[in-house]
Amino acid sequence: MTLLLTGALLVCAQTNTSASSSVEDLVKQKQNPLSGLRQVKLDTTLSPDVPVTGGTEGAYSLQVVWPFELTENWRLITYSIVPVLQLPEGDGDYTVGLGNTLLNFFITPSKPTGNLVWGVGPTVLLPTRTDSDLGSNRLGLGPSGVLYYAKNDWGAGVVLQNVWSGGGDGRNEVNKFGGQYFLNYNLSQGWYLYSNSTITADWTADSGDRWTVPVGGGF
Repeated sequence: MTLLLTGALLVCAQTNTSASSSVEDLVKQKQNPLSGLRQVKLDTTLSPDVPVTGGTEGAYSLQVVWPFELTENWRLITYSIVPVLQLPEGDGDYTVGLGNTLLNFFITPSKPTGNLVWGVGPTVLLPTRTDSDLGSNRLGLGPSGVLYYAKNDWGAGVVLQNVWSGGGDGRNEVNKFGGQYFLNYNLSQGWYLYSNSTITADWTADSGDRWTVPVGGGF
């Protein structure tokens, strides 16, 4: 099990709400992955002193959340992750390049009632890697789901998925779980505390190397 530190920077956000929306309202929409707010984020995860090589492993990703109105009552939320990976090698060099792109599609009610919102749909792994060390060469598919609960100043949620490759062996075989959690506590004037990271499990790996558990947070 590896403990990582992760951080994210919100590049821009856009919504169809009126200009009279308060900063606090906009922040709460940003925290809710199913709110219909358009978001573009940059995320960085660093793992120093990895086993064997002793180098620092890095994952730098562009993450885009984009909604589409399907009907009066239903909405499609797309959540795309395009990673650039940095893998240390034994001789002190690094393999750096584009990893595989992950696409999530969530069908969700456009007018939810109550404090709990949900979305379900498929997840697709595209073999966009630029080096064989950076991912599988097979298309991957699987289920995904998201839950988010908000009440007063608190908000919490989770995105769950599992992806299987269409055949392949060795590093090209994919059977991988991902669970992204997020927890927020809102303060005044648009400030808030948060924790947000993605826990992964590679079911093809040995039990001692299977889980990666990041811990991230900030304000």
